[in-house]
Amino acid sequence: MKRDTKIRIFSLFIALAVVIPAVQAALTVDAGSNHTVLAGEPVTILAACSDTEIFDATNLSASVDWSTGRTEAEIVQDDEQNGTVRATHTYLAAGTYTVTVEVANNATGVVVCDTLNVTVAPQTANVKVAPKVLNQKSNGVMTVFVGIAEWLGFAGADRTNVTASDPTEFRIGNATPEKVNFCMKDGGTLILKYRRQDLDLAAGDGNLTVTGGAVTENGTVSVAGTGAVSVINPGNGKEAKFGNGDGHARAPLVKEKAKNQKEFPEEQQRSNGKANGRAP
Repeated sequence: MKRDTKIRIFSLFIALAVVIPAVQAALTVDAGSNHTVLAGEPVTILAACSDTEIFDATNLSASVDWSTGRTEAEIVQDDEQNGTVRATHTYLAAGTYTVTVEVANNATGVVVCDTLNVTVAPQTANVKVAPKVLNQKSNGVMTVFVGIAEWLGFAGADRTNVTASDPTEFRIGNATPEKVNFCMKDGGTLILKYRRQDLDLAAGDGNLTVTGGAVTENGTVSVAGTGAVSVINPGNGKEAKFGNGDGHARAPLVKEKAKNQKEFPEEQQRSNGKANGRAP
């Protein structure tokens, strides 16, 4: 009797193994490697999609979350088990964005995702600074020349309608120009004047970075450029002919000698006598 029961249980396991369906086919997507582009220039995502079953693009749908919005994506079948998800987007502002590629099997309800990063660099501006040597103690004006000719043709396009955004928003750190002019020479140059006391500059040689924007048909694109400059601190004692090394100029030696003669006449006379070979 016990042996018969064991046989029946074993037979039941076999029957269950026969009726349990196979594991659902695996749908995968690989977003690919990270991208680096310039602001205002398109970035194209080519994500690899595969299925262990026969690839049926008609049952699949895809979308891409660009961190600034979501768009539908195209799925192109490559062979019986593989396809490519394709989508293009243009970022206007510089920064690093996380991009999520999502593929869904509308027949089975399976949804898969993968991510990559897109680093967007600002368009480059040609920047020159005058004067090139800046005094931290100065209350004068520093002039920055920003060439905008290259903006008209970035990304290989003939963008004749590209202009500068509000020039008063071109910043060096948190400082904005107090005066703006425009010159048509050499394809166009912005002339920005900053008050030096508004600039938080550290002593030493380095570069000034100017950030702003270029207005295109798609919106305002990030622009940045650097100009060489040397920042000096007049309190370092180097420019004081009679400095004491701490940034404070000492009185000339002649004045110090006259002061000593007035305050200590007897000691000064003894000193002069020794210098002339006379006994005290």
